[in-house]
Amino acid sequence: MNQKALIKVRENWYSAFFSGDVEHLARVQADGFTVTTERGVQSKKSQIEAISSAKRNGNWFPQGGQKHDTELTIQDSDGGAIVTGQGYTTSGQSQGPVVAFSETWEWDGAAWRVVSLSYSAARN
Repeated sequence: MNQKALIKVRENWYSAFFSGDVEHLARVQADGFTVTTERGVQSKKSQIEAISSAKRNGNWFPQGGQKHDTELTIQDSDGGAIVTGQGYTTSGQSQGPVVAFSETWEWDGAAWRVVSLSYSAARN
């Protein structure tokens, strides 16, 4: 596994998320991509539609946003990788809560694709 390449793709994916670059998200996210939170499961299609709508209305991270990992582990997993850790987001002067996350990534022979993301409030 090329961990450095995965880390770069992952950072670019998060940057695309915060900037609302749905074209980049669509390329990096696998067709069956899902986001699972305490509120439920969101598909790739519904996520991209929600971001596009919020961006059109000027409500998508108007002050910009960033992710900050406080813990990060990458494990090999049958042609892919499992990324786990904790972190938080910032938008303008505001910091979000610390969350625990898990991402599943696959290598398709040419590029990394994210298959799933799940996150919830971190337990101390």
